Amino acid sequence: MPQQLAHRQITKEFASALLSTGSVATSLAIGVTTTQAAWTLTPAPWFGDLRIIAAGALCLAVAAGTESLLEIILVPLRRSLWPTSTTTPVTAVTPTPPVAETQEEGLAQITAATEADSAHRAAIASWTLDHGALFNSEDRWRGYATGEATFYIAPGVVLHYRLAGGHLSEPEFTLLTGNADDPVDVVTVRDVLQYLINQRKAAAHARVALAKEVPEAVDGLTASMRSDAAADEPAF
Repeated sequence: MPQQLAHRQITKEFASALLSTGSVATSLAIGVTTTQAAWTLTPAPWFGDLRIIAAGALCLAVAAGTESLLEIILVPLRRSLWPTSTTTPVTAVTPTPPVAETQEEGLAQITAATEADSAHRAAIASWTLDHGALFNSEDRWRGYATGEATFYIAPGVVLHYRLAGGHLSEPEFTLLTGNADDPVDVVTVRDVLQYLINQRKAAAHARVALAKEVPEAVDGLTASMRSDAAADEPAF
């Protein structure tokens, strides 16, 4: 099916280009023929040097007029040969699963369909928080049979989708992080951005604090070892 559509499109474009080229060539031929006839019928002494300029102008005028007349004829012809379609052509056909022979096979098919449906609904609902193309990518969502779906963002950060009050309720998006007891509500994509920025700042502060604590701990350990060594020395 996709190959047939591609072949039809190529044939259509080639035929349209052929018609346009033929129209231009016909217009130029008529213009040159008309100019040649006028040049022959016009006595040479007339106009003098302006004769050449007048011939060129006449050629262009006749060619342009002929092109306009041909376009009036060709437009309905193009429409009749290649009517404009108001529907989007199908570029891919999803294979239909075979008819289930057992209840287990039927359950497996319905489970897979439910998971795909959950991912699809999550991608569509994500337009409320992201008008770009990231969260709207259906292939990035992982759907579940419960009607929920997840979108992996980064290690330890996953966007979660669910319908809080059933199928007729508004979609709810939250960030699932390492702190399972404190999910982050997401209303727009900026909430995700702000969370990631805060996490990066917190990690940077933790590294700075650790860099300060390590020397202090080393100094304390060294002082303790010296004190223990002095206490172990025999008194004379």
